[in-house]
Amino acid sequence: MDSLSVYLGFLSDHPLSDAPKSFHRYLLVDSKDRDWGIYATSAGYVAVAPGAPYPPEGHPKHYQFRWDDGRKLDELQIHFITRGGGVLESGKEGGRRQKITAGSAFLLFPGEWHRYAPQKQTGWFEYWIGLKGEYVERLLQKHFFTPGHPVFAPSDSSALLRLFTEAVGCLRHHSTGTSRVLGSLAGQILAELSTGAVAAAPTETRTEHLVHEAKLMLGQHLELELDLELLSKKLGAGYHWLRRAFKSETGQSLHQYRLQVRLSRAKLLLKNSDLPVEQVALQTGFQDPYYFSQIFKQKTGVTPTSWRKGDTALIT
Repeated sequence: MDSLSVYLGFLSDHPLSDAPKSFHRYLLVDSKDRDWGIYATSAGYVAVAPGAPYPPEGHPKHYQFRWDDGRKLDELQIHFITRGGGVLESGKEGGRRQKITAGSAFLLFPGEWHRYAPQKQTGWFEYWIGLKGEYVERLLQKHFFTPGHPVFAPSDSSALLRLFTEAVGCLRHHSTGTSRVLGSLAGQILAELSTGAVAAAPTETRTEHLVHEAKLMLGQHLELELDLELLSKKLGAGYHWLRRAFKSETGQSLHQYRLQVRLSRAKLLLKNSDLPVEQVALQTGFQDPYYFSQIFKQKTGVTPTSWRKGDTALIT
């Protein structure tokens, strides 16, 4: 079973499964967004249960479609599937069909007819970002991405997962320039797809595979507690074995890695939102704001407030 499927299976019987099943926003853009060169028009995620109707309701008319009809968009969209699987058809109506598996991404091209859906037996978990701008147009004109090859199978999907998670966080909490911030993150996602996503998956040892799965699990829903022994059980590994293996492979303990991810998320929220420091602490899993400020300064050399102001000269 692939690592992302393991992770979403882990959520199904863990308190983290209380997380929202869907979230999205459609953004109003201004002249500054257009001048930026790459800006987001929408973004979000949705967990589609096996057998549930697709696409779900609640989207603007321009974005809605029925399977029988398909649709065309006037923007580029990036979709990333972390659980389940399905199918994408694109090109001429009723044309080329490609299988979509967990951990893969696909692009919907402007003006290109398409339709897609999860398998009824599995459903899927789907992230997406819609994009426009001169930079996007240039990438397409230079054939970095072509409609003939819309599906990407990363050898390591953890970078995509991190970037999409950051994008959703910005979508929730960012108030000024959201479209530009998301556009910049999407640019990184496109770079990941362009440079590494079509490579064949390398042969992994069992230890490397389980450590990779553990990193994916540790990297999401940072505001919630995570039972590391339950995580080990879901991976089919002993807790003490996983601790040693993770340390050997990454140079960090499970707790240290989780803390690193939390602090990276905190830095992003401090820079890209107006949330009070206390709320940033809660959003990243620190129930005590004082402890959060202490550990932040210990690890970065500056306080959260100084980081927000740009006083980062002490950071190594």
